[in-house]
Amino acid sequence: MASSLLVLRDEINRRWPNRDKRSDGTIGDEAHRRSKSDHNPNGKGVVRALDVDVDGINAAWLAEHVRQLGAKGDARLVDGGYAIFNHRIASEVEGWRWRAYRGSNPHTAHVHVSVSRAERGYDSTAAWGVPRGTGPVSDPPIDYEPYRKDVTPGSRQVKLGSAGGDVQYLQRRIGGVEADGYFGKATEARVRWLQEHRGLGIDGIVGPRTWAAVRPTRH
Repeated sequence: MASSLLVLRDEINRRWPNRDKRSDGTIGDEAHRRSKSDHNPNGKGVVRALDVDVDGINAAWLAEHVRQLGAKGDARLVDGGYAIFNHRIASEVEGWRWRAYRGSNPHTAHVHVSVSRAERGYDSTAAWGVPRGTGPVSDPPIDYEPYRKDVTPGSRQVKLGSAGGDVQYLQRRIGGVEADGYFGKATEARVRWLQEHRGLGIDGIVGPRTWAAVRPTRH
């Protein structure tokens, strides 16, 4: 297995020492060998994929942590790295944003992490930043829904974790945040600011009254 994944697995085991490992996976089985999979050894005999059982860990946090590292250009994930968990995948495709994963395995029993095709990436021994200790992971990640491109602004309620073209429209209307289509904490804070200045209920959720305040496009 790639050295970088050995480091990641060690950090996960240290963080959650009593976790279930029955769905863990490294080297592919017969089904993997019949397909193009990172669980199969590369030309140098190195496996670039790791599956981590979701039981006994904060799987959503782990998947999001890997995604954020990828978005920052972490060398272990550049050129071929990705994360899959719970029907979603994040990779360099679409700038490390979560998108729907339609493979035969929904990856609900484990988190899949694949690392870079480049040797300096997959064999890095740098720390991954999984927190030490055995208590709850602080500041859990935002569980973003898959991005939906064609959503009419105002047709649904959007809030922390929402993702889509209507969120991007909202961000452009309210200003002060990146219009990336993902309703994160910065967007929530900006919505609360808008609600306060428009005399609306301050909850950070964009329902009919808040949509009306940003004058959504009518179709």
